[in-house]
Amino acid sequence: MLRHGQLLVEYFENEDRAMRDIRKHMAWYLKGFSVAREIRSSLGMVISISQMAQLLSLLENQPYPQAVGDGPRGRTSHGRAVSLPAGWLDDPDEFANISIDDAISGG
Repeated sequence: MLRHGQLLVEYFENEDRAMRDIRKHMAWYLKGFSVAREIRSSLGMVISISQMAQLLSLLENQPYPQAVGDGPRGRTSHGRAVSLPAGWLDDPDEFANISIDDAISGG
């Protein structure tokens, strides 16, 4: 988790932006582990790499929760089938000659 946070800081070149991004991953990282509510909550609101490192140091070593690890991560529901408007693909060359000015003219 800490390495992920460090890589995000490097990528965004901004610790604040990186910490806002890492927060959305905390639930996935902690899923299946026994983590005190206060630590879990604080990790979800982390504002710096140093704070994240300090909070992670409070976690106890635990075996990886295999039941969680074998399951899917993220969204598992199947989305709706893609459908295009009637006739959408009838003429693949219809928009082939649009200039950049036409594309951004607003109509």
